Amino acid sequence: MSGVDSFDASSSALGYIYQVRYALLLALQKINTVEDPDDCLVSIEKIDDISFHSEGTPDQLLQSKHHATQGNLTDRSPDIWKTVRVWSEYLITKPKTEDVTFTLVTTETVTDGSLACWLSPEGSRRNVDSALTRMQEISEEVSNVANRSSYKAFKALSPAQQRKLVGSIYVLGSAHTITDLAQELKKKLRTTVETKHIDPFLTRLEGVWFNKSIQLLASTDFAAISLGELVSIIDDLRSQFLPGNLPSDFEEEFPEVMDLEGDSRIFVEQLRLINAPNSVIEFAIINYYRAYEQRSRWLRENLVKPGEVGKYLARLTDEWNHHRSLQEMNIAGSEEMDSVQLGRKIYSSCQNEGARPIRRDFDAKYVARGTYHVLADSQEIGWRPDFEEQLNADNMGVA
Repeated sequence: MSGVDSFDASSSALGYIYQVRYALLLALQKINTVEDPDDCLVSIEKIDDISFHSEGTPDQLLQSKHHATQGNLTDRSPDIWKTVRVWSEYLITKPKTEDVTFTLVTTETVTDGSLACWLSPEGSRRNVDSALTRMQEISEEVSNVANRSSYKAFKALSPAQQRKLVGSIYVLGSAHTITDLAQELKKKLRTTVETKHIDPFLTRLEGVWFNKSIQLLASTDFAAISLGELVSIIDDLRSQFLPGNLPSDFEEEFPEVMDLEGDSRIFVEQLRLINAPNSVIEFAIINYYRAYEQRSRWLRENLVKPGEVGKYLARLTDEWNHHRSLQEMNIAGSEEMDSVQLGRKIYSSCQNEGARPIRRDFDAKYVARGTYHVLADSQEIGWRPDFEEQLNADNMGVA
C-alpha cells in the first residue's frame, strides 16, 4: 500500500456521512408511527451510532456499517462482533434496561443459514435459539485475535442477559448504500413537496439535518433532535416551496472578502455619489452578494419560472421610478434640495418601502435590496438625478 493510500480516510468519512443520512431516513419513517413526535428523540454517536429515545429512555439502538464493496456477512464478521461488544457492554452498565431493540444495519449480504440470517427481522428466517447457540460456541474460540475482546464482552453477560440480548438483535443486510439512501429519502418526501422540487427540497433538508448533527457530535453532553423539531423543519421548508413563495438560503451568508476602499463596482460608486457612510456601503455589498447568489441558485434549480427574474427586475425598476418621482414631487416648489440629499431620500425609500418581494409570500428583504444594487450596477437606475453624468465625469464622486 502506498503512503497516500495508508492515510486515505474516505471510507471512514463515508461511514459517518452514511449514519447521519440513515438517521434522517429512519427519523422520517418514524414520524408517522410515534404517539408524540416531541417525545421521541434521535441521537447520533452518543449511546450508539444512532439511537431513539422515548419518555427519556432509549428504546432502539442501531449500528450502521457501510462498505464500498459488497461482501457476505460471515458468522465471525467484525460487523457483527464489534457491534455485539458495544451492546454487551451497554447491558452490563444498564442491566435493568427493558424493551430495547438492537439493530445492525449493514450493506453486506446475509446468506441463508448464517448467524445474521437467524437474526433477521423476517419471521420465516429468524431463529433466536440457533443464533444464541452459534454465538456461544463462537465466543469460546481463541484463535480469532480481532474478535477476542468482543467474545470476552459477550461471555461477561449472564446466560439470561445473553438470551435477552440475542432475542433483541435484528440484522438488516444488503442495506441501501449511501447513494441509494438519497433515492429512498426522495421517495419518502413524495407527499411533502411537488415532484419537480424534491431534489432542491432534499438538499436543503439534508443541509439543516447535517448542521444539527454536527452540533450533536460537538456537544460533550447528551444531545438529541426531537422528531417534533424535524417536523417543524419540514413544515418550514415546505412553505418555502409553495407557489407563492421561494426558498431563502442566503439570509445569513457573507461574501468571503470585502474591500470597501478598493471596491470600484458601479453600485458602490453610486453610493459614494450620495456620500453614503461605510456602514451603508458594507450592508449594500452584503445584500448585493446575497441577492446575486440567491437568484443564481433559484435559476440553477429551476425554481423560478422562465422570465420571472427579468420581470422582477422590471418591477423594481418601476418601483424606483415611482419613489424617485414622489421624492422629486416633494421638493417641487420648495427650497431646492441638493442632489446628494435627494439621492439619499430615493435610496432610503427604495431600500425600505420599495423592497418588494419577488413572490407574494417571500419575505426575505435581502433579495429586493440587493437587486436594486444589481440594477444600479448596470446603471439601469441611480440615486442622484444626475447619476449618469457623475459616473462618467472625470471628477467622479464630486457633487
